[in-house]
Amino acid sequence: MKKLSYFSTILAIAFTLGLVSCSDDSNNSDEPVSPETPSSSEAMSPLKQKEYMETVALEFMDKTPASDFESIANLLEYLSNTYGEYDWDNIVEWGEDVLDDATEAIGTTTTDQEEYYGDVYNYYYNNYKCLILASNFTGHFTAQNGKWNYTNANDLRFIFKDSLGKECVLKVIPSGNVKKVYLFNIDDWYDYEYDYINGDYIYYDYYNRTQYTIGMPEKIEVILTQGGNEVIKNTVNIDLSNIVDEEFDLSKSDVSASATIKLNNGYEFVASQVVYDANAKASVVLKMSKGNSALLTISAASDLSGIPSCNVSAFTSDVNFNDNYNFDNVSAKNTYLKFDILGKVQMQGVISDVNKFVEYLDEANNNEDNESRYKSYLNQANGLMNINLFYDGSAIKQASITFEAFEDGIWGGKTYWSYEPIINFYDGSSYSTFEAFFNDIDFKNVINAFENLVEKYENICD
Repeated sequence: MKKLSYFSTILAIAFTLGLVSCSDDSNNSDEPVSPETPSSSEAMSPLKQKEYMETVALEFMDKTPASDFESIANLLEYLSNTYGEYDWDNIVEWGEDVLDDATEAIGTTTTDQEEYYGDVYNYYYNNYKCLILASNFTGHFTAQNGKWNYTNANDLRFIFKDSLGKECVLKVIPSGNVKKVYLFNIDDWYDYEYDYINGDYIYYDYYNRTQYTIGMPEKIEVILTQGGNEVIKNTVNIDLSNIVDEEFDLSKSDVSASATIKLNNGYEFVASQVVYDANAKASVVLKMSKGNSALLTISAASDLSGIPSCNVSAFTSDVNFNDNYNFDNVSAKNTYLKFDILGKVQMQGVISDVNKFVEYLDEANNNEDNESRYKSYLNQANGLMNINLFYDGSAIKQASITFEAFEDGIWGGKTYWSYEPIINFYDGSSYSTFEAFFNDIDFKNVINAFENLVEKYENICD
Protein backbone atom coordinates (compact mmCIF):
# COMPACT_ATOMS: atom_id res chain seq x y z
CA MET A 1 0.00 0.00 0.00
CA LYS A 2 1.48 3.33 -1.01
CA LYS A 3 2.58 5.78 1.63
CA LEU A 4 0.42 8.76 2.54
CA SER A 5 1.50 12.34 2.10
CA TYR A 6 2.34 14.51 5.12
CA PHE A 7 -1.19 15.93 5.15
CA SER A 8 -2.75 12.49 5.04
CA THR A 9 -0.45 11.37 7.83
CA ILE A 10 -1.67 14.20 10.04
CA LEU A 11 -5.27 13.38 9.04
CA ALA A 12 -4.81 9.80 10.18
CA ILE A 13 -3.30 10.85 13.50
CA ALA A 14 -5.92 13.55 14.02
CA PHE A 15 -8.74 11.10 13.27
CA THR A 16 -7.50 8.59 15.80
CA LEU A 17 -5.91 10.81 18.43
CA GLY A 18 -8.30 13.74 18.20
CA LEU A 19 -5.87 16.49 19.19
CA VAL A 20 -7.40 17.28 22.54
CA SER A 21 -10.16 16.11 24.84
CA CYS A 22 -11.39 14.90 28.14
CA SER A 23 -10.66 11.80 30.10
CA ASP A 24 -13.27 9.38 31.38
CA ASP A 25 -11.97 9.47 34.96
CA SER A 26 -13.76 10.62 38.08
CA ASN A 27 -12.75 14.26 37.61
CA ASN A 28 -14.80 16.71 35.57
CA SER A 29 -12.55 16.35 32.55
CA ASP A 30 -14.78 18.50 30.34
CA GLU A 31 -13.09 21.51 31.96
CA PRO A 32 -9.53 22.66 31.18
CA VAL A 33 -6.84 21.53 33.62
CA SER A 34 -4.00 23.63 35.01
CA PRO A 35 -0.83 22.22 33.39
CA GLU A 36 1.88 20.96 35.71
CA THR A 37 5.56 20.67 34.76
CA PRO A 38 6.82 17.08 34.96
CA SER A 39 9.78 16.03 37.01
CA SER A 40 12.67 14.35 35.23
CA SER A 41 11.28 10.94 36.22
CA GLU A 42 7.77 11.80 34.98
CA ALA A 43 8.76 13.28 31.64
CA MET A 44 8.33 11.10 28.57
CA SER A 45 10.87 11.24 25.76
CA PRO A 46 9.73 12.12 22.23
CA LEU A 47 10.20 8.47 21.22
CA LYS A 48 8.09 7.19 24.12
CA GLN A 49 5.35 9.66 23.23
CA LYS A 50 5.34 8.50 19.62
CA GLU A 51 5.10 4.88 20.73
CA TYR A 52 2.25 5.63 23.14
CA MET A 53 0.31 7.67 20.56
CA GLU A 54 0.64 4.83 18.08
CA THR A 55 -0.60 2.30 20.64
CA VAL A 56 -3.64 4.43 21.50
CA ALA A 57 -4.42 5.16 17.85
CA LEU A 58 -4.37 1.47 16.98
CA GLU A 59 -6.54 0.68 20.00
CA PHE A 60 -9.10 3.30 18.96
CA MET A 61 -9.36 1.88 15.45
CA ASP A 62 -9.59 -1.64 16.86
CA LYS A 63 -12.53 -0.54 19.01
CA THR A 64 -14.38 1.05 16.06
CA PRO A 65 -14.29 -1.54 13.25
CA ALA A 66 -16.39 -0.97 10.16
CA SER A 67 -18.19 -4.25 10.85
CA ASP A 68 -19.93 -2.58 13.82
CA PHE A 69 -21.90 -0.43 11.38
CA GLU A 70 -22.46 -2.97 8.61
CA SER A 71 -26.01 -3.91 9.60
CA ILE A 72 -27.16 -0.29 9.95
CA ALA A 73 -25.42 0.73 6.74
CA ASN A 74 -27.02 -2.12 4.81
CA LEU A 75 -30.48 -1.20 6.12
CA LEU A 76 -30.10 2.49 5.27
CA GLU A 77 -28.68 1.68 1.84
CA TYR A 78 -31.62 -0.61 1.07
CA LEU A 79 -34.13 1.98 2.25
CA SER A 80 -32.47 4.69 0.17
CA ASN A 81 -32.21 2.59 -2.99
CA THR A 82 -35.74 1.20 -2.69
CA TYR A 83 -37.88 4.04 -1.39
CA GLY A 84 -35.86 6.82 -2.97
CA GLU A 85 -37.39 5.67 -6.26
CA TYR A 86 -40.96 5.91 -4.93
CA ASP A 87 -43.43 8.57 -5.98
CA TRP A 88 -43.18 11.25 -3.28
CA ASP A 89 -45.86 13.55 -4.73
CA ASN A 90 -48.32 12.70 -1.95
CA ILE A 91 -45.81 13.73 0.72
CA VAL A 92 -44.85 16.94 -1.11
CA GLU A 93 -48.48 17.94 -1.57
CA TRP A 94 -49.23 17.10 2.08
CA GLY A 95 -46.36 19.29 3.25
CA GLU A 96 -47.48 22.16 1.03
CA ASP A 97 -51.04 21.85 2.35
CA VAL A 98 -49.81 21.97 5.95
CA LEU A 99 -47.78 25.12 5.22
CA ASP A 100 -50.71 26.71 3.38
CA ASP A 101 -52.98 26.06 6.37
CA ALA A 102 -50.36 27.62 8.66
CA THR A 103 -50.04 30.76 6.51
CA GLU A 104 -52.18 33.85 6.96
CA ALA A 105 -52.23 37.24 5.28
CA ILE A 106 -51.24 40.04 7.64
CA GLY A 107 -53.05 42.73 5.78
CA THR A 108 -50.75 45.29 4.34
CA THR A 109 -48.71 45.72 1.20
CA THR A 110 -45.36 47.48 1.59
CA THR A 111 -43.51 49.34 -1.13
CA ASP A 112 -39.76 49.84 -1.45
CA GLN A 113 -38.19 52.05 -4.10
CA GLU A 114 -34.62 52.24 -5.39
CA GLU A 115 -32.99 54.24 -8.17
CA TYR A 116 -30.05 53.18 -10.33
CA TYR A 117 -28.65 55.45 -13.04
CA GLY A 118 -31.99 57.15 -13.59
CA ASP A 119 -34.05 53.95 -13.68
CA VAL A 120 -36.53 53.56 -10.81
CA TYR A 121 -37.31 50.18 -9.28
CA ASN A 122 -40.49 49.73 -7.23
CA TYR A 123 -40.96 46.62 -5.11
CA TYR A 124 -44.39 45.63 -3.83
CA TYR A 125 -44.85 42.96 -1.16
CA ASN A 126 -47.98 41.10 -0.15
CA ASN A 127 -47.20 40.19 3.45
CA TYR A 128 -47.94 36.82 5.01
CA LYS A 129 -47.01 35.04 8.22
CA CYS A 130 -46.43 31.30 8.50
CA LEU A 131 -46.25 29.57 11.89
CA ILE A 132 -44.54 26.18 11.54
CA LEU A 133 -45.44 23.77 14.34
CA ALA A 134 -44.17 20.20 14.42
CA SER A 135 -47.51 19.16 15.89
CA ASN A 136 -49.24 20.21 12.65
CA PHE A 137 -47.29 17.70 10.59
CA THR A 138 -49.25 14.53 11.29
CA GLY A 139 -50.27 11.47 9.36
CA HIS A 140 -49.13 7.94 8.57
CA PHE A 141 -47.48 7.30 5.21
CA THR A 142 -47.25 3.67 4.15
CA ALA A 143 -45.00 2.63 1.26
CA GLN A 144 -46.93 0.42 -1.13
CA ASN A 145 -46.75 -0.26 -4.86
CA GLY A 146 -44.31 2.57 -5.57
CA LYS A 147 -46.28 5.24 -3.69
CA TRP A 148 -46.74 6.62 -0.19
CA ASN A 149 -50.33 6.13 0.91
CA TYR A 150 -51.63 8.63 3.48
CA THR A 151 -53.76 7.79 6.54
CA ASN A 152 -55.03 10.45 8.91
CA ALA A 153 -53.42 10.22 12.38
CA ASN A 154 -52.41 12.40 15.32
CA ASP A 155 -48.68 11.71 14.97
CA LEU A 156 -46.15 11.44 12.10
CA ARG A 157 -44.93 8.07 10.86
CA PHE A 158 -43.42 6.57 7.72
CA ILE A 159 -44.02 2.82 7.43
CA PHE A 160 -42.12 0.53 5.04
CA LYS A 161 -40.42 -2.87 4.73
CA ASP A 162 -36.79 -3.91 4.88
CA SER A 163 -35.14 -6.37 2.48
CA LEU A 164 -36.52 -9.34 4.50
CA GLY A 165 -40.05 -7.96 4.68
CA LYS A 166 -39.82 -6.77 8.30
CA GLU A 167 -41.85 -3.68 9.07
CA CYS A 168 -39.81 -0.54 9.64
CA VAL A 169 -41.22 2.66 11.12
CA LEU A 170 -39.71 6.14 11.18
CA LYS A 171 -41.59 8.31 13.65
CA VAL A 172 -41.21 11.90 14.83
CA ILE A 173 -42.42 12.75 18.34
CA PRO A 174 -42.43 16.40 19.52
CA SER A 175 -43.34 17.13 23.14
CA GLY A 176 -43.23 19.78 25.87
CA ASN A 177 -43.91 23.49 25.80
CA VAL A 178 -43.53 25.32 22.48
CA LYS A 179 -41.71 28.64 22.14
CA LYS A 180 -42.16 30.68 18.98
CA VAL A 181 -39.20 32.29 17.21
CA TYR A 182 -39.40 34.44 14.09
CA LEU A 183 -36.50 33.27 11.93
CA PHE A 184 -36.58 34.46 8.32
CA ASN A 185 -38.48 35.82 5.32
CA ILE A 186 -38.89 34.26 1.91
CA ASP A 187 -39.78 36.52 -1.03
CA ASP A 188 -41.60 34.89 -3.92
CA TRP A 189 -41.54 37.02 -7.10
CA TYR A 190 -44.66 36.57 -9.20
CA ASP A 191 -45.07 39.49 -11.65
CA TYR A 192 -43.58 42.70 -13.05
CA GLU A 193 -44.46 45.73 -15.16
CA TYR A 194 -42.48 48.67 -16.52
CA ASP A 195 -42.93 52.13 -18.07
CA TYR A 196 -40.55 54.10 -20.25
CA ILE A 197 -40.76 57.82 -19.42
CA ASN A 198 -38.40 60.57 -20.60
CA GLY A 199 -35.66 58.11 -21.48
CA ASP A 200 -35.77 56.23 -18.16
CA TYR A 201 -37.39 52.97 -17.16
CA ILE A 202 -39.71 52.62 -14.19
CA TYR A 203 -40.03 49.01 -13.05
CA TYR A 204 -42.71 47.48 -10.81
CA ASP A 205 -41.88 44.12 -9.26
CA TYR A 206 -44.45 42.20 -7.23
CA TYR A 207 -43.60 39.73 -4.47
CA ASN A 208 -45.28 37.61 -1.85
CA ARG A 209 -43.21 38.02 1.32
CA THR A 210 -43.77 35.33 3.94
CA GLN A 211 -42.44 35.68 7.48
CA TYR A 212 -41.61 32.23 8.87
CA THR A 213 -41.92 31.61 12.60
CA ILE A 214 -40.87 28.29 14.09
CA GLY A 215 -42.65 26.78 17.07
CA MET A 216 -39.77 25.10 18.93
CA PRO A 217 -40.88 22.26 21.23
CA GLU A 218 -38.85 21.39 24.32
CA LYS A 219 -38.17 17.89 23.04
CA ILE A 220 -38.09 16.13 19.68
CA GLU A 221 -37.52 12.40 19.20
CA VAL A 222 -36.84 10.78 15.82
CA ILE A 223 -36.92 6.97 16.05
CA LEU A 224 -36.30 4.29 13.43
CA THR A 225 -37.49 0.79 14.32
CA GLN A 226 -37.03 -2.50 12.49
CA GLY A 227 -39.30 -5.38 13.39
CA GLY A 228 -40.39 -3.47 16.50
CA ASN A 229 -36.81 -2.95 17.71
CA GLU A 230 -35.12 0.47 17.81
CA VAL A 231 -32.27 0.86 15.33
CA ILE A 232 -31.62 4.59 15.67
CA LYS A 233 -33.01 7.01 18.24
CA ASN A 234 -32.24 10.71 18.12
CA THR A 235 -33.41 12.84 21.06
CA VAL A 236 -33.05 16.62 21.05
CA ASN A 237 -33.84 18.84 24.05
CA ILE A 238 -34.05 22.61 23.57
CA ASP A 239 -34.56 25.41 26.07
CA LEU A 240 -34.98 28.97 24.76
CA SER A 241 -35.12 31.95 27.10
CA ASN A 242 -35.37 35.73 26.92
CA ILE A 243 -37.41 35.62 23.72
CA VAL A 244 -39.28 38.92 23.28
CA ASP A 245 -42.16 39.25 20.80
CA GLU A 246 -41.06 36.01 19.09
CA GLU A 247 -37.62 37.51 18.35
CA PHE A 248 -34.32 35.83 19.22
CA ASP A 249 -31.96 38.74 19.95
CA LEU A 250 -28.30 37.69 19.72
CA SER A 251 -27.38 40.17 22.45
CA LYS A 252 -30.05 39.08 24.95
CA SER A 253 -31.64 35.73 24.16
CA ASP A 254 -30.24 32.42 25.37
CA VAL A 255 -30.42 28.81 24.28
CA SER A 256 -29.32 25.56 25.87
CA ALA A 257 -29.67 22.19 24.20
CA SER A 258 -28.58 18.59 24.12
CA ALA A 259 -28.81 15.85 21.54
CA THR A 260 -28.30 12.09 21.82
CA ILE A 261 -28.10 9.57 18.99
CA LYS A 262 -28.31 5.95 20.12
CA LEU A 263 -27.60 3.10 17.73
CA ASN A 264 -28.55 -0.53 18.22
CA ASN A 265 -24.89 -1.53 17.91
CA GLY A 266 -24.05 0.05 21.27
CA TYR A 267 -22.67 3.33 19.96
CA GLU A 268 -23.89 6.62 21.34
CA PHE A 269 -23.17 10.15 20.11
CA VAL A 270 -23.99 12.92 22.57
CA ALA A 271 -23.87 16.70 22.28
CA SER A 272 -24.29 18.10 25.79
CA GLN A 273 -23.77 21.46 27.47
CA VAL A 274 -24.67 23.14 24.17
CA VAL A 275 -25.10 26.65 25.50
CA TYR A 276 -25.36 30.12 24.02
CA ASP A 277 -25.52 32.63 26.88
CA ALA A 278 -25.83 36.02 25.17
CA ASN A 279 -22.76 38.21 25.61
CA ALA A 280 -21.43 35.80 28.20
CA LYS A 281 -20.49 32.30 27.05
CA ALA A 282 -20.84 29.65 24.38
CA SER A 283 -19.94 26.01 24.94
CA VAL A 284 -20.42 22.45 23.73
CA VAL A 285 -19.30 18.97 24.73
CA LEU A 286 -19.34 16.18 22.13
CA LYS A 287 -18.86 12.58 23.12
CA MET A 288 -18.67 9.33 21.19
CA SER A 289 -18.99 6.17 23.26
CA LYS A 290 -19.45 2.45 22.82
CA GLY A 291 -21.19 0.60 25.59
CA ASN A 292 -19.99 2.22 28.81
CA SER A 293 -16.66 3.33 27.37
CA ALA A 294 -15.96 6.84 26.11
CA LEU A 295 -14.07 6.68 22.82
CA LEU A 296 -13.69 10.34 21.91
CA THR A 297 -14.71 13.53 23.69
CA ILE A 298 -14.41 17.09 22.43
CA SER A 299 -15.10 20.11 24.62
CA ALA A 300 -15.12 23.75 23.54
CA ALA A 301 -16.08 27.02 25.20
CA SER A 302 -15.50 30.74 24.90
CA ASP A 303 -16.37 33.96 26.73
CA LEU A 304 -18.32 36.26 24.41
CA SER A 305 -18.92 40.00 24.52
CA GLY A 306 -19.67 42.94 22.25
CA ILE A 307 -22.52 41.24 20.39
CA PRO A 308 -24.91 44.00 19.24
CA SER A 309 -28.68 43.92 19.56
CA CYS A 310 -29.67 42.00 16.45
CA ASN A 311 -32.58 39.65 15.87
CA VAL A 312 -31.94 36.41 13.99
CA SER A 313 -34.69 37.41 11.56
CA ALA A 314 -32.65 40.49 10.58
CA PHE A 315 -30.21 38.33 8.63
CA THR A 316 -32.88 37.85 5.96
CA SER A 317 -35.44 40.58 6.57
CA ASP A 318 -33.24 43.69 6.72
CA VAL A 319 -32.14 44.96 3.30
CA ASN A 320 -29.41 47.18 4.77
CA PHE A 321 -28.06 44.66 7.28
CA ASN A 322 -24.41 45.76 7.15
CA ASP A 323 -25.37 49.41 7.65
CA ASN A 324 -27.62 48.72 10.62
CA TYR A 325 -25.60 46.17 12.59
CA ASN A 326 -21.96 46.41 13.58
CA PHE A 327 -20.25 43.20 14.67
CA ASP A 328 -16.73 44.68 14.68
CA ASN A 329 -16.65 44.77 18.49
CA VAL A 330 -17.55 41.12 19.02
CA SER A 331 -14.91 39.53 21.21
CA ALA A 332 -14.10 35.92 22.07
CA LYS A 333 -11.78 35.38 25.02
CA ASN A 334 -10.57 32.47 27.14
CA THR A 335 -11.42 30.14 24.28
CA TYR A 336 -10.48 26.52 24.77
CA LEU A 337 -10.74 23.30 22.81
CA LYS A 338 -10.04 19.99 24.45
CA PHE A 339 -9.97 16.50 22.89
CA ASP A 340 -9.61 13.10 24.48
CA ILE A 341 -9.10 9.69 22.97
CA LEU A 342 -9.99 6.70 25.16
CA GLY A 343 -9.05 8.71 28.26
CA LYS A 344 -5.42 8.03 27.33
CA VAL A 345 -4.32 10.94 25.14
CA GLN A 346 -5.46 14.51 25.74
CA MET A 347 -4.53 17.81 24.18
CA GLN A 348 -5.91 21.03 25.57
CA GLY A 349 -5.70 24.38 23.78
CA VAL A 350 -6.51 27.77 25.27
CA ILE A 351 -6.40 31.09 23.41
CA SER A 352 -6.81 34.03 25.77
CA ASP A 353 -7.94 36.53 23.11
CA VAL A 354 -9.08 35.18 19.73
CA ASN A 355 -9.42 38.62 18.12
CA LYS A 356 -5.84 39.63 18.89
CA PHE A 357 -4.57 36.13 18.06
CA VAL A 358 -6.06 36.33 14.55
CA GLU A 359 -4.83 39.91 14.10
CA TYR A 360 -1.27 38.96 15.02
CA LEU A 361 -1.23 36.04 12.56
CA ASP A 362 -2.69 38.31 9.85
CA GLU A 363 -0.02 40.92 10.53
CA ALA A 364 2.67 38.25 10.40
CA ASN A 365 1.43 37.19 6.96
CA ASN A 366 1.35 40.84 5.88
CA ASN A 367 5.05 41.09 6.80
CA GLU A 368 6.21 37.79 5.37
CA ASP A 369 9.22 39.46 3.77
CA ASN A 370 10.34 41.21 6.99
CA GLU A 371 11.98 38.73 9.34
CA SER A 372 11.97 40.80 12.54
CA ARG A 373 8.35 41.95 12.18
CA TYR A 374 7.19 38.52 11.10
CA LYS A 375 8.75 36.81 14.12
CA SER A 376 7.56 39.56 16.46
CA TYR A 377 3.91 39.12 15.45
CA LEU A 378 4.26 35.33 15.58
CA ASN A 379 5.71 35.52 19.11
CA GLN A 380 2.82 37.74 20.20
CA ALA A 381 0.36 35.18 18.80
CA ASN A 382 2.19 32.41 20.67
CA GLY A 383 1.90 34.47 23.85
CA LEU A 384 -1.91 34.22 23.61
CA MET A 385 -1.90 30.47 22.98
CA ASN A 386 -1.41 27.74 25.58
CA ILE A 387 -1.74 24.28 24.04
CA ASN A 388 -0.41 21.23 25.87
CA LEU A 389 -0.32 17.48 25.48
CA PHE A 390 -1.27 15.17 28.35
CA TYR A 391 -1.62 11.44 28.87
CA ASP A 392 -3.98 9.25 30.95
CA GLY A 393 -6.00 12.17 32.30
CA SER A 394 -3.00 13.58 34.15
CA ALA A 395 -2.42 17.33 34.57
CA ILE A 396 1.27 16.82 33.86
CA LYS A 397 2.07 18.28 30.44
CA GLN A 398 4.43 16.23 28.34
CA ALA A 399 4.67 18.69 25.45
CA SER A 400 3.32 22.03 24.26
CA ILE A 401 2.39 23.34 20.82
CA THR A 402 3.53 26.69 19.41
CA PHE A 403 4.21 28.25 16.01
CA GLU A 404 7.74 28.62 14.69
CA ALA A 405 8.97 30.79 11.80
CA PHE A 406 10.85 29.12 8.94
CA GLU A 407 12.37 30.48 5.76
CA ASP A 408 9.95 29.87 2.92
CA GLY A 409 12.22 30.87 0.04
CA ILE A 410 13.92 33.80 -1.66
CA TRP A 411 12.21 35.78 -4.43
CA GLY A 412 13.36 39.03 -5.94
CA GLY A 413 16.24 39.25 -3.51
CA LYS A 414 13.93 39.04 -0.48
CA THR A 415 13.63 36.23 2.03
CA TYR A 416 10.04 35.19 2.74
CA TRP A 417 8.83 33.51 5.92
CA SER A 418 6.09 31.07 6.90
CA TYR A 419 5.18 29.32 10.13
CA GLU A 420 4.51 25.75 11.16
CA PRO A 421 3.18 24.21 14.37
CA ILE A 422 5.93 22.64 16.44
CA ILE A 423 5.95 20.31 19.43
CA ASN A 424 8.07 21.55 22.35
CA PHE A 425 9.08 18.79 24.73
CA TYR A 426 9.07 18.92 28.51
CA ASP A 427 12.48 20.49 29.22
CA GLY A 428 12.29 23.13 26.49
CA SER A 429 15.58 21.95 25.02
CA SER A 430 14.15 20.18 22.00
CA TYR A 431 11.30 20.48 19.59
CA SER A 432 9.97 18.86 16.44
CA THR A 433 7.82 20.12 13.60
CA PHE A 434 4.58 18.26 13.07
CA GLU A 435 5.89 17.04 9.73
CA ALA A 436 8.97 15.50 11.36
CA PHE A 437 7.12 14.11 14.38
CA PHE A 438 4.14 12.58 12.57
CA ASN A 439 6.22 11.03 9.82
CA ASP A 440 5.06 8.06 7.79
CA ILE A 441 7.90 5.88 9.04
CA ASP A 442 7.31 6.02 12.79
CA PHE A 443 3.54 5.97 12.27
CA LYS A 444 3.53 3.45 9.43
CA ASN A 445 1.30 0.99 11.32
CA VAL A 446 -1.20 3.73 12.19
CA ILE A 447 -1.33 4.96 8.61
CA ASN A 448 -1.82 1.47 7.20
CA ALA A 449 -4.53 0.71 9.77
CA PHE A 450 -6.22 4.02 9.02
CA GLU A 451 -6.19 3.35 5.28
CA ASN A 452 -7.63 -0.12 5.85
CA LEU A 453 -10.31 1.26 8.18
CA VAL A 454 -11.35 3.93 5.68
CA GLU A 455 -11.46 1.34 2.89
CA LYS A 456 -13.70 -0.95 4.95
CA TYR A 457 -16.06 1.90 5.81
CA GLU A 458 -16.19 2.83 2.13
CA ASN A 459 -16.97 -0.76 1.19
CA ILE A 460 -19.99 -1.03 3.49
CA CYS A 461 -21.36 2.17 1.94
CA ASP A 462 -20.91 0.99 -1.67
